[in-house]
Amino acid sequence: MTIKKKLGLGVASAALGLSLIGGGTFAAFNDTATINNHFASGTLDLNVAKMKDSMPINFDISNMKPRDSVEREFKLKNTGSLAIKEVFLNATAPVFKDKEVTKEEFLSQFEVNVFLVDQSTNRDSNKDSILEKGATLTLNDLVNKNFKGKIKKGFYEEGKGINLAPVGVDNHKPGLVSNASNSVVIEVKFIDNEEKDGNGRYVQNKFMNKQIDFFFDLEATQWDGVKIDRENNNGKINNGNQVESGQVPNPKTDGKGKHDNQVDQ
Repeated sequence: MTIKKKLGLGVASAALGLSLIGGGTFAAFNDTATINNHFASGTLDLNVAKMKDSMPINFDISNMKPRDSVEREFKLKNTGSLAIKEVFLNATAPVFKDKEVTKEEFLSQFEVNVFLVDQSTNRDSNKDSILEKGATLTLNDLVNKNFKGKIKKGFYEEGKGINLAPVGVDNHKPGLVSNASNSVVIEVKFIDNEEKDGNGRYVQNKFMNKQIDFFFDLEATQWDGVKIDRENNNGKINNGNQVESGQVPNPKTDGKGKHDNQVDQ
């Protein structure tokens, strides 16, 4: 074999060796693992119920005259799994068409004499009244959110409405935990105005034979979100009231940095 042939064979062998080494880098051991996660949301559910089956909860009264009054009581119950922080009440009267009087004039003829939240058995007590002493609150005030000086501080929030589940106010129960309830009592009176016009007729005569649809709109809100740290175990988040000693909502800790209102083991 000539020298040229031997050199050519050597080059070919070297190229084959590199090819085998390169192909071997694609072979490796492999293993996989999966972490199974599960997220489930709770329910925020406010139920408005009668105190007794025989007692209506809405105002649907006709043929009223000045000095007539109507009282209604209803129960707010948390039928969801999440605690309710606030229950805001707002009033609306969207439709009123009359050529003689305005909606504001007619609604101003009805005064809220009693407004109790989470009321006690002693109706003579002012403890559970959310009305400022000596103040006059009309249905027109409710619609227009005119609460200052009429509703006690802590029972309303500007732009949101009257809070029927106040936090840390007058020793009232804060919010509503799951399955908890409180009651609300409202009494509305057709005011009596003895004023007469120049012809000797009562000025309230113009309000005869009028009617309006009036609504109480309720909105329940959740508490602040809580953080589940990496050290916390799995389980159901305890969405109870996040209040301690009447302070603003703040997750409590056991002194070791672990929130004791976060997870039910």
